[in-house]
Amino acid sequence: MSASWVIALDGDVDRATLGRLRAVLGLSEVGRLGDDWDELFGEVKRTIAGVSTNVGLWRDVDSRGWRLDIDLLAELADSDMQDLLAAVRAQVEAAGVKVASIASRR
Repeated sequence: MSASWVIALDGDVDRATLGRLRAVLGLSEVGRLGDDWDELFGEVKRTIAGVSTNVGLWRDVDSRGWRLDIDLLAELADSDMQDLLAAVRAQVEAAGVKVASIASRR
């Protein structure tokens, strides 16, 4: 069984903020802010407690809202999942971005 989480980001992301998010999260550099149709702006694969995890930074084409999608290929123990979410939240906030919400997609 797998798990999926969404971390909604608060506010706009400009070029400098995008660079900081990519740097602190270790995201690849994909997507162009000036292209209205680009949605994926970075991704990274991580292994947490032996579980493969994909983290992607997305911009919604319609709402222009930003989010991080965290997809796990297997379930993590609750404590490991909470540690992962707390670490990602801290990294996002270190980049100067506020977290609007964190929700499971189960």
